[in-house]
Amino acid sequence: MQVIRAMQASDLDEVVRIENLVFHSPWPQQAFMEAPYTYSWVICEDEVLQGYIIYHTVLDEGIILNFAIDPKFQHQGLGTRLLNETLKILIDSGIRTFFLDVRASNLIAQNLYKKFDFHPIGKRKNYYSEPIEDAIVMVKYIDEWYNKKL
Repeated sequence: MQVIRAMQASDLDEVVRIENLVFHSPWPQQAFMEAPYTYSWVICEDEVLQGYIIYHTVLDEGIILNFAIDPKFQHQGLGTRLLNETLKILIDSGIRTFFLDVRASNLIAQNLYKKFDFHPIGKRKNYYSEPIEDAIVMVKYIDEWYNKKL
């Protein structure tokens, strides 16, 4: 059975393994241990960690710092499910604005975020390395109508 649960210290090795498979310039293990995140979840099935998402929150704002699905499990709706459920949790806790940065070339991720009403609001020039690339800054605003819809 597939579950979404809070990330635990025992998940770190698998999270780092997925990070290294998915990203050109992955976070080192130390960054996961020191990141200023306040909320993080993993999606698992039968104890197999399939993906993770990490947020940082300040007051009523949330930032998606890192989000990945193991390549073996991509294109199965896991990212959609993980993003949907964690956004609901944070909205219920009072988060009203979400931000994220995404590689300009990562159209798959951008399209996923657009399904969740994230909109591009700017660009960070040469934000990413290996290869050097701009980041698209995206935002999602939560309003009363949207909360009633959930």
